[in-house]
Formats: sequence, structure tokens, C-alpha cells
Amino acid sequence: MNAPNARLSDPALLRHAKLRATGLLMIAAMLFVAIRLLTDSKGWTGYVEAAAEAAMIGGLADWFAVTALFRHPLRIPIPHTAIIPRRKDAIGVSLGEFIQDNFFEPDDLARWVADRTPAEALGRWLAAEGDAGLVSGPALGRLLESMVEGGHHRSIVDAAVERADRFLVDNYEVLRDRIVKEAPIYTPKVLDQHIFTRLHKGVRGVLADMSNDPNHELRLRIDTELRNYAQRLQSNQQLAARVETVLARAGASLQSDTNLQNRVDGWLVSAVGLLAHHAQAEVANVIGNTVARWDADDTSARIEHRVGRDLQFIRINGTLIGALAGLALHAIARFL
Repeated sequence: MNAPNARLSDPALLRHAKLRATGLLMIAAMLFVAIRLLTDSKGWTGYVEAAAEAAMIGGLADWFAVTALFRHPLRIPIPHTAIIPRRKDAIGVSLGEFIQDNFFEPDDLARWVADRTPAEALGRWLAAEGDAGLVSGPALGRLLESMVEGGHHRSIVDAAVERADRFLVDNYEVLRDRIVKEAPIYTPKVLDQHIFTRLHKGVRGVLADMSNDPNHELRLRIDTELRNYAQRLQSNQQLAARVETVLARAGASLQSDTNLQNRVDGWLVSAVGLLAHHAQAEVANVIGNTVARWDADDTSARIEHRVGRDLQFIRINGTLIGALAGLALHAIARFL
């Protein structure tokens, strides 16, 4: 945890903020009691009494509101209090949907990637040497194996399947004409076109099955091949060295070839858009399920440590604004 975040969640800062807010409320209460006991509440003391009384009301109201977010005030199970512990799961779902709708919008992410010309930066990283450059082949193997074991590659497979199906649809006529042209001259063109149509439909059917079935045979085969390749990268020094060399050369090409940079940028932008589209629901589910596993009281404590210090300023402001409102109302009453 970095220093700014650690400071935000420091329990000591939260305690100090609570003491300040409570101290201001106690000062208003003591001032009210002193005026009531020691004066006749006339003249200027009437203004002080009205301000102190309203300050207590404002401070108490905001204390109740802030406390009700995290627990039952005075441990009394008043309805619509302890909102965060009671509504924890719903808050997790809403948080996931908020992030899904506002941070994983495919077009916004694609524009963000495009603005940063990722191909050139990727080329510099791939071509760099030493610690600043590409990780070793075995490290790449471990990373790939971790992705496969965690299922993180599935969104990439989903995007590839969708991209392949879109390619078949968009290039139907080009592919048909090419297949017909390459067919033997003694077969009728009508038969060639019929064979191509059946083949095209069959391939799209396989892609549709892969898209709808997470346990499709081809998906499982892809998992196996990726897992085997990851293990070979970790154990086969020659393979690891070849992969590192190829990637380093690719990095050098990306740095020097503007046309290649543009093509890779376009591919990355498109890939990010597709990945974001497929990952939206998964991100929301991950956040919602993670929050659902948290203990209700622990969740409330986590959130209070993060935002509770700022909420204490609501209590302070409520006390001060209440005092000003009481002062103004007392002045208006005197002059009516």
C-alpha cells in the first residue's frame, strides 16, 4: 500500500476527526446549558442560546446520519440504519455495474488506447535490453501458465472467435471468388459455389458453438496447447531464446516501421474494444462476488476508514451551519 492510501485509511486520523466533531458538539451543548443556568436568556445571551441550541440539533442530526451509514446509532436497531453492513451485497452489485458502465465502455477504452500510440511504446519495450526490456522466456511461460490456469485468456479467445466470424461475414464474396477460382476447371462453378457455401456455413457454425459453449472441445484443446507451450517456455532454453529473439526483432521493426505501427495500433485498438465488450459483465460479476464474500462489519470498517474522516466534516459543518441558522432565526423572531 502506498503512502497516500495508507494515510487515507489511518485509523488515528479518523479518531482525531471524530474527536473534533464530537468536541464541537459538546462545546455547543455546554454553552447551551451554561446560558440556561447562569443567565436569563435575554439580550445578547438569547442569541448565544439560540445559536447553541440549533448547533446541537444540527450536530446531532448529522452525527446520526453519518453513524447510520456504518452501524446502528447507540446500538439501537433503528430502521434504515447500519446501511452499509445491511446493504453490502447490493452495494457490491451496484459498484460493479457502475464500473462496468463507466470504465469498461468499449469505445471509450479504444479511444484511450489510440491516443497513446501503443505500438511504438510496445516496440521500445520489446527492443530494450536488460532489466528495462522484455522479461525472460521462462518468465513469459510462467505468465502465460498463470493466465491459462486463472482463465484470464478466455476473453481473448472470445474476442478472437468473434473477430474470425466477423471476418468470414465481411469477406464472404472475396473468399467465395477465391475458392471458386482455385477449384479444378472440370468441376461446375455452381457446385464450387455450393461447396463453398456449405463450408462457410460449417465454419461459422463451429465458431458459434465455441462462442456459446465454454467447455467446447476446441476451447479445451486451446487451453491444453497454451498450457503445454507455457511449460515448454519454462523448460526449453532453446525455445525461450528463439521467442525472445523474435520478440526483440519485432520490437525493432515496430520502432522503425511507421506503417507497421499504424497497423498494430489499429489491431490493438480493435482488440481492446472487443476485450472490453466481453469483459464488461465479467468485471461486474467479479466485483459483486468479491464484495459478497466480505464480512459485513469488516466491509463497513474498510469503507469508514477510507471516507469516514471526510464525513466527520459533515458533522462539523452541520454544527456550525446549525448555529448560524439558529442565530439568524432568533434575530428574525426578535424583529418581527
